Amino acid sequence: MANINELKNYDFTLREKYWQQFWEDNQIYKYDPASQKEVFSIDTPPPYVSASHLHVGHAMSYTQAEFVVRYKRMMGFNVFYPMGFDDNGLPTERFVEKKYKIDKSHTSKKEFIDLCLQATKEGGETYKKFWQSLGVSVDWSLLYSTINEHCQRTSQRSFIDLFQKGLIEHKEGPVIWCPKCQTALAQSDLDDLEQNTFLNYIDFKFEDGTTAPIATTRPELLPACVALYTNSKDPRFAKYIGKKAKVPIFNYEVPVLSDDNVDPAFGTGLMMVCTFGDGEDIERWKRDSLETRIVFDKAGRLTDKAGDYAGLKINEARKQILEDLKENLVKQDAISNVCNVHERCGTIAEFIVTPQWFINVVDHKADWIKRGDELNWYPKFMKSKFDAWIDGLKWDWCISRQRYYGVPFPVWYCDDCGQIVLPSDDELPVDPTSLAAPKNGCSKCGSKKLRPEHDVMDTWMTSSLTPLINANWQYPSDKNLMAKIYPMSLRVQAFEIIRTWLFYTIVKSHYHTDSLPWNDVMISGWGLDEKGRKISKSLGNFVEPEKIIEKYSADALRYWSAESTLGQNLRYNEEEVKVGKRTITKLWNASKFVISHLEEYQFQDSDNQHLEPADRWILSELQKTIKAYHKNFSVYEYAKAKDAVNSFFWDKFCDNYLEFVKYRLYDENTSEESKAAAKWTLYKALYNILQLFAPIMPFITEEIYQLYFINQDKNISIHLTQLPQVEKGLLINDQELKFSDILLIVQEVRKYKASKNYSIKKELSELIVEMTNDDAKNYTDLLKAVLSFQKITAGKGETTLSPDLKITIKE
Repeated sequence: MANINELKNYDFTLREKYWQQFWEDNQIYKYDPASQKEVFSIDTPPPYVSASHLHVGHAMSYTQAEFVVRYKRMMGFNVFYPMGFDDNGLPTERFVEKKYKIDKSHTSKKEFIDLCLQATKEGGETYKKFWQSLGVSVDWSLLYSTINEHCQRTSQRSFIDLFQKGLIEHKEGPVIWCPKCQTALAQSDLDDLEQNTFLNYIDFKFEDGTTAPIATTRPELLPACVALYTNSKDPRFAKYIGKKAKVPIFNYEVPVLSDDNVDPAFGTGLMMVCTFGDGEDIERWKRDSLETRIVFDKAGRLTDKAGDYAGLKINEARKQILEDLKENLVKQDAISNVCNVHERCGTIAEFIVTPQWFINVVDHKADWIKRGDELNWYPKFMKSKFDAWIDGLKWDWCISRQRYYGVPFPVWYCDDCGQIVLPSDDELPVDPTSLAAPKNGCSKCGSKKLRPEHDVMDTWMTSSLTPLINANWQYPSDKNLMAKIYPMSLRVQAFEIIRTWLFYTIVKSHYHTDSLPWNDVMISGWGLDEKGRKISKSLGNFVEPEKIIEKYSADALRYWSAESTLGQNLRYNEEEVKVGKRTITKLWNASKFVISHLEEYQFQDSDNQHLEPADRWILSELQKTIKAYHKNFSVYEYAKAKDAVNSFFWDKFCDNYLEFVKYRLYDENTSEESKAAAKWTLYKALYNILQLFAPIMPFITEEIYQLYFINQDKNISIHLTQLPQVEKGLLINDQELKFSDILLIVQEVRKYKASKNYSIKKELSELIVEMTNDDAKNYTDLLKAVLSFQKITAGKGETTLSPDLKITIKE
């Protein structure tokens, strides 16, 4: 490579591409299964391959995790850093329908799956290219996709293991349903949506001819009404308990029952129970064996049970029923309430009765709380989100979905006796819809009449297994990898999927291996736009990271990503990206200066025998920086670690030490010992600065390392070098050295010259320094050279800089 001093500028456009290829060609980030080093394994979120572009928020979240990975690699760990793509599930199906302008219901299952596979392959290549351009140090030989054979086998083995342990059940009952996507949902698939609506007061007529109102926001559920409830202690309605009430418009009778959990102060105190409006309806329906009146079909239209309203969409039925209620509609109050919507499409979720597969999670809440307590949370406050989710858990995990593109259930049903028939482990993975049924027939009755399960698994059923997928858990004979990487060292993820990916992964590892899936979890916030809004194309605030990289470099974008405190949202700020770009330029120019004085220098420890006060000061400050750096990175506080090295580099090394040392390098009268000490200090400080910056800005640090330091260090890449540790022998007591006073003098003189619009190099007549014990004499040469005074003398100072320090400036 060219000498750094022969290069005018650092061309990041060319050099970042060069180093991407260099790292790949030389397998710099490859996990070594034969290594005896301690393993650090990372469980990263496999993104949905359901878009051709990613925004800066994605760049933020993935680089923040990657800072830690690079740090651990440079701490000597054998890093296991895979990447996966979550390329099955509803988001992919919707993406494919939009991309190819098709309706999956009007094409064959095979044709649609082929399109999904094609689209996700293209998307995966786009994603990989982007991660590489960002400098993400993934071992791409560990790449997996949640629809490949390896993952399908793992997911199906998980299903069979849980089924055989009695933790999975196939049952018919009320399930959460999305009318738009026409699939069952889990509780974690729901988001809360606040909406403006009306609380409608509707009169019911009782056997004695009197009327009393119920209050509901959903009059379209009147034909699904199966009972009225009141508190037995409510004197207004106690007389109706055990009697009948007639449902308005539909004119059928329902029982009036008592339940002391009914709040007399809520609504009217008279509660309508339907099948089904919410969880309370389901609870009372089960407990009291109420009638079932299903009035919504899978497409969100009213059924024949709704009489004249059959075929109407839910909103249409609501409007028409309100018009038809007439005198039964007592009044309406405008209110704001919260409803559950499908997080993927925003459609209000309903309840319908249909057979589905469920994993038992509600009965094990105490286990999940215990596992959460065992896990190391970074930051700690994120654990409260997990605890809140467990506390509010009402439903078992529905894992079946009515879709085309997903991992098949390895299940056949016996038509004669209803037995569930499973394949053996060595047959996995299987797709019962495209394979002949097992030759041996039903394991219970021997019947050959077996029909396949057509539903597919929830995508979280597979994604929740990522630690076990990476550890080859589905191959019991491969114990070596499992022992080395599992439980994994760290899970990195965003806070909004604590309720899904984190929770479900804990569930699976608890059930399968009776352990946590990882030791630590690091939770990131969101990347937002400059106004604090979530980034979205519909809002017009979509910032493509490729364009930022093209304009400022990947290192500059990574620098911005390192701004946020762990767990906090980060607003995109192009000014901070520019600061990153300026830091790259400063690092390049400072390195050029230093290396220009080190070209013939051979680093050797003997050169530190004659360190001067400025050398001792900068090396001591470097040790403090290294200490703070490791302290923060050890708890995943990458932003604070970056701030520590950034402050040292700009404020202490560039603004001060480089200026302090120039006269010793340029002055022919400087002793060889002084020059050697200066060069030793420059070499050590710059090399350590590059290493400390390397996890944050991998490209520029690699460039400078390869231009000079590789000649003496001999590691093929800076990212395979060992990060510096604190050298206690280089730490000094500032009270002994008094260098903080020298910095105050330098600062004051610089301020004085700036106020006069003088160049810092303008020579002035005299600087009079008054210090305790006449310590100024130790710094006469430094102050004279750095601050451009004809002479430095001890005497009475006029300007007080500290209790023990006064100076006078004479022009």
